[in-house]
Amino acid sequence: MNKIRTQIVIAIAGLGLIGFLLYTQSLGLLVSVSPAPGGTYVEGVIGEPRELNPLLFSHHGPDRDIAKLVYAGMLKFDGSGQPIPDLAESWAVTADGLSYTFVIRSGLRWHDGVPLSLDDVIFTIGLMQSLDYPGPADTGELWRQIAVAKLNNSTLKLTLPEPYAPFLDHVTFPVLPAHMFSGVRSADLKLHPANMNPVGSGPFKVENLNLGDGHSISEIVLTTNPFYHGDTPMLTAIKLKYYLDESSSIEALRQNEIMGVGGLSQKGIDSMLNNVNFDIHSSLLPETKMILLNQQNESLKFFREKKVRLALLLGLNRKFFVNEFLSGQAVLASSPIPPGNWAYNDSLKNTEYNPDSAADLLSESGWAFPETDVGSVTDNLILQKDGEELEFELLVPNDDLSVVLGQIAVDDWGKLGVNALLQIVEPDILEEEYLDTREFQAIMIDVSLQRTPDPDPYPFWHQTEIESGQNYSGYDNRRISEYIEQARTTPSISTRSSLYHMFQKRFVDDTPALLVYHPVYSYVTNKVVHGVQMGPIVEPSDRFNGISNWYIVIRRVVGRLTN
Repeated sequence: MNKIRTQIVIAIAGLGLIGFLLYTQSLGLLVSVSPAPGGTYVEGVIGEPRELNPLLFSHHGPDRDIAKLVYAGMLKFDGSGQPIPDLAESWAVTADGLSYTFVIRSGLRWHDGVPLSLDDVIFTIGLMQSLDYPGPADTGELWRQIAVAKLNNSTLKLTLPEPYAPFLDHVTFPVLPAHMFSGVRSADLKLHPANMNPVGSGPFKVENLNLGDGHSISEIVLTTNPFYHGDTPMLTAIKLKYYLDESSSIEALRQNEIMGVGGLSQKGIDSMLNNVNFDIHSSLLPETKMILLNQQNESLKFFREKKVRLALLLGLNRKFFVNEFLSGQAVLASSPIPPGNWAYNDSLKNTEYNPDSAADLLSESGWAFPETDVGSVTDNLILQKDGEELEFELLVPNDDLSVVLGQIAVDDWGKLGVNALLQIVEPDILEEEYLDTREFQAIMIDVSLQRTPDPDPYPFWHQTEIESGQNYSGYDNRRISEYIEQARTTPSISTRSSLYHMFQKRFVDDTPALLVYHPVYSYVTNKVVHGVQMGPIVEPSDRFNGISNWYIVIRRVVGRLTN
């Protein structure tokens, strides 16, 4: 009975609203809604912050979220991975690609109202240049080679020892307030008390930081920065609540304790698909799942045969894996540079699953089944050439998706007469024990461009990286090396883009590795949160790129109709 009464009340309210709208229209009035400032957005975050000092460049998601909302750099990235102004209002590069000049905005202030100047930028660079800098070793090594010159109060000149086009990626570092860290040794950045009272120049400032059990952070409240140099957010505040696991955050979302959560697994996303109270936003991550083939291993010379490599790709049903185990939430990879990146060649054709063509290629390359007696069983035979069998070991990291994909690859290739043996290893030893030592035959890896969205493929595919660099597969192609070498030294984006397009075209033609897919990042928000638009992202924290347009409060405006 109560349920019926409730339905009657709702129906009457609905009729009343319709009547009001019709009445206002009869008077020549128009009722419209528009976003209004105010409201607190509450987000659930899986995990908790570990390093609140952004200059340590933590890869941990909760740390990156804080850095995104609270701090600013001289430059920042747009969705395609191109650097755009942030604290700097402009910059210029000399024709030889050695000197970069930046002009900082005027009137900048820190969250606490203290003026932000070029001295803060130079101070931050000095911390990274210090020999005891506790952040990433390659970051410190790069900055120690840079000559820093303050030309005047607003102009900074950075000079490189040699041309390095991806350098602008590194000028997105978060600037720290010198007045908060003055006198501190770089080595002591991790434990500095100011870390627990973050002061930045980003769109939001830390209002409150709650310690759940006295040690770990359970909640952080951020409020709008009144001194922010960019667009002022519509939201008044953001509350970040931290959860130990995915299931806890999903339950909190369903109970309306939070309004959004990101980074859910495919299982988590599937559980939210049919819930009409939530929106799911997705964007491609700059990552590639691929299988490397060791072309420097003398016992595996068949990996140097282009037709064998292409046959392995044609014979792998990548689309089946994406549809069945990722619910279609991934894009089949055709290039090591992901779609959406400024250097991506969108004219590339994807390689479709075609086991018949794969078998033809192997036959053309001289691989054949051994002759058998008439009437004998031919199942499980392995292709041979010159007395050598086409078999190898496939290493995969011990996670559910990689193991499933590895088994699909083994089964698919087995139908062609290729004997791939699956070996599962722990992810934390994959790089040190197998990649760095080149002690593998075929290996499944994830290559990520997160945080360094310049697509520079030099480390993975240049000839000079075969012995001790990241060219783990030992791919040796002079033309490929020339393209990526030139693209790394010219400052012209258009020239670099053309070179990368040629690199990708030749890469697809030669198939030096088996590219599988680019994963998708999904973000769930309650429908009470409006204005959420997630375009291309460089890393998950980029879901906040359009935070200034998010709103919760709606204002109803009654105006007069015009003829």
